[in-house]
Amino acid sequence: MAIDSHDAVRVEPFVPASKILPEITTRGVLLGIFLAILLAASNTFMGLKIARTIAGSIPAALISMMVLRRFKSANILENNMVQTIASAGEVVSAGVIFTLPALILMGYWESFDYVQTVIITIIGGVLGVMFSVPLRRMMVVKDNLPYPEGLVVGEILKAGEDTKGSTKVLIKGALIAAVFSFLQTAFKVVGEQLAYWTKVGSTAFGASIVLSPVLMAAGYIVGIRALVAFVVGGILTWGVGIPLFVFLYGLPEAPDLASSLAAIQKANFRYVGVGVLAVGGIWGVVSLIKPITAAIKASFHAMKMQGGEFALTIRTDRDLPFKYVLMGIIGISIPTFILFFTFVNGANLGLSSLLFWATVVFAVAFTLVVGFVCSAIAAYIVGIVGTTSAPFSGIIIAAIIAFASILLFCLGGSLNFQANPDAALKAAAFVIIFAGIVGVAAALSGDNMQDLKAGQIVGATPWKQQLMLVVGAISSALVIPFILQTTFEAYGIGDILPRAGMDPNQALPAPQATLMSTVAKGFFVGKLPWPMIQIGAAFAVLAIILDEYLKRKGSSIRFPVLLFALGIYLPLSYMTAFLVGGLISLCVEKKLHDAPRTDTDTGLLFASGLIAGEAILGAVLTIPFAYYQTTEVFALNIGWLTPYQTPIGVLLYVLLGLYLYKQGIKQKA
Repeated sequence: MAIDSHDAVRVEPFVPASKILPEITTRGVLLGIFLAILLAASNTFMGLKIARTIAGSIPAALISMMVLRRFKSANILENNMVQTIASAGEVVSAGVIFTLPALILMGYWESFDYVQTVIITIIGGVLGVMFSVPLRRMMVVKDNLPYPEGLVVGEILKAGEDTKGSTKVLIKGALIAAVFSFLQTAFKVVGEQLAYWTKVGSTAFGASIVLSPVLMAAGYIVGIRALVAFVVGGILTWGVGIPLFVFLYGLPEAPDLASSLAAIQKANFRYVGVGVLAVGGIWGVVSLIKPITAAIKASFHAMKMQGGEFALTIRTDRDLPFKYVLMGIIGISIPTFILFFTFVNGANLGLSSLLFWATVVFAVAFTLVVGFVCSAIAAYIVGIVGTTSAPFSGIIIAAIIAFASILLFCLGGSLNFQANPDAALKAAAFVIIFAGIVGVAAALSGDNMQDLKAGQIVGATPWKQQLMLVVGAISSALVIPFILQTTFEAYGIGDILPRAGMDPNQALPAPQATLMSTVAKGFFVGKLPWPMIQIGAAFAVLAIILDEYLKRKGSSIRFPVLLFALGIYLPLSYMTAFLVGGLISLCVEKKLHDAPRTDTDTGLLFASGLIAGEAILGAVLTIPFAYYQTTEVFALNIGWLTPYQTPIGVLLYVLLGLYLYKQGIKQKA
């Protein structure tokens, strides 16, 4: 979808520009901050578990309406401001969990550093909001991009009291998922996975599925058409690549067949996913240069024509004045400089004085430039596919490759990273810190545009939303280090367990953070399996060609390269669970004769509740798990029930799928 230059399409707001209502209130700000922290906690857990975060705007809007309707003075713009603040918690956590856990995985941190995590998050959050301000007039006001979640939130807020039924559906889904997950994770009386692996001649085959409500719900929301590339990636890896690898090279030593096959995927085929993601991220940058450049030029022109006459601009068209945007960017550059100066200085890399200062200054400048580019790309992509489906990891991977390549080229001769593992580790950590800032900035930029779309529909004041998003980002940043550390102590992350005796099967895989760690370290220690990455790059080119062909043919099925990469990278059990949700969605469409569905349909609301329920419960359970330093604190240990745990899990999972289908065919708007 390209941005054109015709005159803006004026959207009539629910609250006219001439009408003044209280938007920023004490109760609204406090409620928004509370929800931001709650969403940050739940999304931290979900992102580390399944590489996916909850779209928080819709549940935040519904919860806000339930709470504030008790006050006679509450209004639609106050509700909108609450969800604006709350949504920051979701996206800030996404930017952080996709990057900073890599510092744990690579052994640079033993625990999450509170001060550095807060500083990185605040810098990225402020930059993301500031960078998105000049994009609003082109991407939102001209209404060329749908911003699906923003549209839904705007309509929900307009519906007002009519959302009572929708709220019940959302809560019902959350409670069902929470009970299901509690039986699995806490009581441990219901199986979490169904798997079957077998040797066939000189190779091995099999299948597995995670019996997770959240994955089923996520697959339902995404839909089968969007999952085609994801499924193809999974089949290519587990149905073709790994069996062929076993046939040629045999099985590595492991406790069982499933562990052997998982080790092959982790040691080899995830790097194919790295290659696909890298090329896919770069392709995303290249393909969006023209529309983003047009958006930036048009927005800057509009702001210049405004001429600083802030008071003369109608209320619903007032952004943060550009001078304050510049002041914000310049101001946040100071802690960015201090952060990089402190890191490079403390790393004791032995650089010359000139190279030391050049490295620090370059890092700051490169962060601002790449941060803006990534923020613009994220804002555009989110406008098409929504926040939940936006491939932030692909954007971050492209930024990592660019920064690491330059560092390697400029510093490799002086430091000889391959002969100096300590310097290589510190350089990789430097790249991850840079990626953390860029990741949070990109996530906040995309979220800001969704919120501004909702605000445009209801008649909010843009500069107030932009300001409150900063408040939500800072509030989340202050608690995210505690959430990360508590989650780490409760479950472990990837291969890193904080204490002896923990169950490695309970560790959160943190796929994106593992990927970031692998790529960043691989650049400097020279241990990246480049042939596998090159195979991935070749697959990415084929995927891009196929997707462009489908696009030109006007096909309803697309082949997004980044979803293809995710299918290669994630475990087979995750892919099959997503596929179940997608198939349920397809059945609903066929039952309704391909009638179009919207995000306020009962099935999608119920699926959103399933995601929220399991995520929130997972976040809540981290507290007792971390305190008692075991995930067995609630386990019932009923001996006779053990053989039946998996069948019970399968039965409940099937019943849940049938109920999701039933909710979907209701089509309640």
